[in-house]
Amino acid sequence: MNNGNGNHSMERKWANGFEARARSKDNLLLLPSFVREGTGDRLEAIIRLLLAELGLDINSQHFRETPRRVTRYYREFTMGNRTRPADILKTFQSKSSALIAVSSIDFYSLCPHHLLPYGGKIHFCYVPDGQIVGISKIPRLVHALAARPVVQEDLVADIADAFMSVVKPLGCAVKAIAKHDCVAARGVKCPSVTMTAVARRGIFLDKESLSREFEEAIAEGATCVR
Repeated sequence: MNNGNGNHSMERKWANGFEARARSKDNLLLLPSFVREGTGDRLEAIIRLLLAELGLDINSQHFRETPRRVTRYYREFTMGNRTRPADILKTFQSKSSALIAVSSIDFYSLCPHHLLPYGGKIHFCYVPDGQIVGISKIPRLVHALAARPVVQEDLVADIADAFMSVVKPLGCAVKAIAKHDCVAARGVKCPSVTMTAVARRGIFLDKESLSREFEEAIAEGATCVR
C-alpha cells in the first residue's frame, strides 16, 4: 500500500538525517577580529556584542553571565539540526493493525522568524504494518525535531515524514496545538491565540473514520488520571 505521496524521496531525505545548515563565512567577516579569531565561544562573544549594542551594562550582576546562559539556550534549541530519526525509532515486530495514539506530548520549539519560542501539545497516532515502536520513542522524536528553528506547519510534517520513512506504517497523523511568544509578546500582542497544525499521511488521507478515531483517542487521553 502506498504510504503517502513522495515516500521514496522522503526515505532518501531521512537516510542521513537533516541536511546540515550551511554556515556562511561571509557573515563572519562582519564581526570584529577578536570574535572571528578568538579561542573562546564565538556565539557567546556575539551575544555579548549584541547586549553592548543594545546599551546594556554587560558587567552588571544581572548581565555578567547572560551571554553564557543565552548561548546554552540557543544551542539547546538548535540540537535538532543533527537529529537522525532512525537512531530514535527502535522498532519491534507486531501483528497489530489497530490505531495507536500517543497524546498530550509537551513540546517547545523556536520560531525561525523572530527566534522566540512557541510550545504546547502534540498528539500523534499511527496504524502499524508489521512494526511498532516503543511508546517513549514518539515523544523523543517530537522533542528532537522540535529542537530547531522550524515553523509549526513544517514541524508536524517533518514528524510525520520521519515516522513514515523509518517505521513504514500504513499511515500516521500528527496534530500540534501551540501558543507563540512572537504573537503573544510582540506585534499583535494576543497571548490567548493558539495555532493548530495537522499532518496526515498514508491511509489517514483516505479514511476519514481514522481521523475521527484519532480525535476520540485524544479526548480520552485527556481524561486519564494516574
